[in-house]
Amino acid sequence: MNTISFHDTHAYPGCTAIVSENAVREGTTAPAIVDFSDGATATAIFEKINPEEISIHVDAYTTARGTRIPQKTWRLRYNNAQDIWKVAGKM
Repeated sequence: MNTISFHDTHAYPGCTAIVSENAVREGTTAPAIVDFSDGATATAIFEKINPEEISIHVDAYTTARGTRIPQKTWRLRYNNAQDIWKVAGKM
C-alpha cells in the first residue's frame, strides 16, 4: 500500500510530505493511506503524473482536534534539492 505522510495536520500549498516508494506507472492510479502529523489518517487515490509530479485525491477526514476536512485533490511536486515532496496546489 502506498503511504503519504504530511508534515502537518492537513495539506496546503507549500506543505511537505514523504511519499513511499511505489510501483505505480505514469498515468495509472493506486490506493493510498495518508498520515497527518496529529495521527489522523485518510484514504486516498494516488496518481503518478510523471516522475516528479503526483496527484492525491484525499477522502474527507477529521483531525485529532475534531476539525472536519472535506475531500480534496492536491498536486505534489518532488523537490530534488530538499529530497522531499511539496504540495504545489489544489486541483
